[in-house]
Amino acid sequence: MVKLSHMMVCLAAVGTLSSCFADPYQDGKNALEHKVYLDAVAQFEKACNGGNAQGCFELGALYEKGDGVVQNKYKAVALYTQACNGGESHGCSNIAMTYDTP
Repeated sequence: MVKLSHMMVCLAAVGTLSSCFADPYQDGKNALEHKVYLDAVAQFEKACNGGNAQGCFELGALYEKGDGVVQNKYKAVALYTQACNGGESHGCSNIAMTYDTP
């Protein structure tokens, strides 16, 4: 019985530690892959707010397309700009392309 109790404590500790290393950007990519757009938006927003330029880019793409959010090209451009300023080159190129399309 003591061994089982010790194992459960170890498993609980491992579960707690794994949540410390959660990656919102990767979680967003996984949600996007499964077309769970609301989750993707939430995770990319968390990544972007945490300084992840790729998260800002992906969130911008969702706003540009209107996947999981109300389509808003102005918000998309703002997010692409944030991504570009963070070093994400795709964000830089998408700024121009978003302005170019009606």
